Amino acid sequence: MATEAGRPASLLTAVEGYVGDRSNERTATGITRKGLSIKVSLLANRPPQPSKLWVHCPEAVHVDTPRVLCTAGDLILFRVDVSPDCVPDSRFSMRQDCDYFLYRADPNSPVLTLLDDMRTRGFEDNEIGILPRGLHHYTIAALLPGPLSFKEFVLHLFHSETSSWSSMVLPVAEPQVEFDCFIPTNTDLYYHYTSNVITIGGEHGTMGWVDLWRGILLCDVLREKPTLRGIPLPLPMEHITAGKHLGRAMDCRGIAVVNGRLKLVHLDINASYDINIIDPETEHPTMLVDDWAISSWSNSTLENSYEAWGEPECTVQADEVAIKTDMISQPTGMLLLPSEEGVENPEQEAAYFQRLVMSDPSPSLDGDGVVYLIAAKEKSYDQKSWILALDMNTKTLQSVVPFGTVEDPSDPVVYCTSRPASNT
Repeated sequence: MATEAGRPASLLTAVEGYVGDRSNERTATGITRKGLSIKVSLLANRPPQPSKLWVHCPEAVHVDTPRVLCTAGDLILFRVDVSPDCVPDSRFSMRQDCDYFLYRADPNSPVLTLLDDMRTRGFEDNEIGILPRGLHHYTIAALLPGPLSFKEFVLHLFHSETSSWSSMVLPVAEPQVEFDCFIPTNTDLYYHYTSNVITIGGEHGTMGWVDLWRGILLCDVLREKPTLRGIPLPLPMEHITAGKHLGRAMDCRGIAVVNGRLKLVHLDINASYDINIIDPETEHPTMLVDDWAISSWSNSTLENSYEAWGEPECTVQADEVAIKTDMISQPTGMLLLPSEEGVENPEQEAAYFQRLVMSDPSPSLDGDGVVYLIAAKEKSYDQKSWILALDMNTKTLQSVVPFGTVEDPSDPVVYCTSRPASNT
């Protein structure tokens, strides 16, 4: 779905930004906390091609790789370590070293705002979300675990009108419903660990702090006295029954608000690890994939029950996915290029596709049944990766684009999804 003037209806913004000058209609300028001029631009691309954040600070001696924390509409919250002095090679950028900015990437009126007091507040990157409010205002919200109990949290709010933070301790007034099956006590499912934040919106500004394995803590952040209420997510039964370690949730699961409904996707990989072969780039054991499948659920009620999710509305097995011949043969489609992979017939193509290392599924925001996936050829957290657009309705691989090379192969978080404000 395209917007007016041919702009993308939704974006996949790369989490790791770039350093350099890429001035365009979305470029905004500002000043760092140390008085240096800074210029920020967004190169907006149509998914699955990722959009890219560029930061240029000509007066700085050191500019570390910018990191996008979250996006909502045209708003992008990011941090970057900028210094007017030489930085030792051994320095590791800490959050308190960074400048935090709220960037409105509106091509008609781009704005860059320094959030100077945010760097010392101790937020983890995955605990922060943005609530756009009209054309000019927004709220930044962070939910942190309480210092004394797993049953309470601390909500931090920043409203653009006042440019100041407030905080309050919130108990979970409506806890998540009890598990509908037996869960071993040695799993992490008994406590909430935030994976990411979603913005639902509405009159009271509903936001959700998502534990992708367990459930969502919802909060109406614009109420005078906000409270927390929990709703469950479908349980990862293949992990639970097999006694598997749950691991990083975003490797297997993604969630988004699509046309007013919650959309959850879950990637199930049949794989094993060869602990005798350690990859020198990632320092991880070699991952051997035999097959994979992806399932999706929808929830339009936000009720505190497992029944609200129902059964998976769609499941696609790897060997069911149709791959277009022209996609395989095109020179830029390196992922499935026959000359590189030795793919000579459809049977080989399907077998090769089943063995790809998939991760980070994310539903398209356009309501078209597309799910975006990260694919690597031979190993988990491979430095070379691709973004795939899989149409679950037609079980067709829609497109493949190279994602490039990530600087830190141990950091597999690669993009955030958002819909430009002009289309909401």
